[in-house]
Amino acid sequence: MNSVRREKIRDFVEKNSVVTLEQLSWLLPEVSLMTLHRDLNFLQEQGLLQKIRGGAKYVGGGANEPAFAAREIVNKQQKTVIAEKASAFLDGVNSVFIDAGTTMMAFVKTIPDSRFHILTTSPNIALELAKKQFPSIDLCGGNLNKSNLTLSGEPAVDMLSRVNIDTAFLAAAGYNENVGFTCGRESEARIKSLTLEKARRTVVLMDASKLERLLPYTFAKLTDVDYLITELSPAKLPPELIKLALSAGVTLI
Repeated sequence: MNSVRREKIRDFVEKNSVVTLEQLSWLLPEVSLMTLHRDLNFLQEQGLLQKIRGGAKYVGGGANEPAFAAREIVNKQQKTVIAEKASAFLDGVNSVFIDAGTTMMAFVKTIPDSRFHILTTSPNIALELAKKQFPSIDLCGGNLNKSNLTLSGEPAVDMLSRVNIDTAFLAAAGYNENVGFTCGRESEARIKSLTLEKARRTVVLMDASKLERLLPYTFAKLTDVDYLITELSPAKLPPELIKLALSAGVTLI
């Protein structure tokens, strides 16, 4: 419930730019002021907002890059380990989908300069890939989420419906054994779910801090993916996850 509440606060701050504690109390009347302060502290540490006297403000500014940049340094070492593991899945593939997010940004920096055909929903990831000579890059259109720099909506759905994907690399904002892999927006969950349907092989990249984190929208169950990569060795993951993955035929990396 903490994760759901914090996502609601984050969305409210992003939509309104500046909010007061009084407004947050109206939004979440069942939540104490002390809890709201703790939530704001947590979201500030994640680079999603900035606390101000009597409330909070969105940190995106003009191009909304600071919010992404602040999250990029959170768990940076873990993301580097995940990226290095994921690069092994590029051998022998041609058509690749790369999701948005800071873990994916770490991943694309490891991609060799080869003749991949890459589709992404993230403008900044497309720009990072553009530094390489040989990959062919397609960018889905749609509405831009200023917080995580991803595009979604009907243009993205239409484009994805017309492509074939060898391997899809997807990011997850949370995983819970009861509901599966989750994210914060319905439109982005729709894109991820469609990508799962189109891909021959699916690899989820997610640092272990997101295990048991619950966000509002499920885009996949564990049985829907082929590989789950975290920074931990499989033996160090929660026993219940290991058991479920074995039952679902999912390989933990």
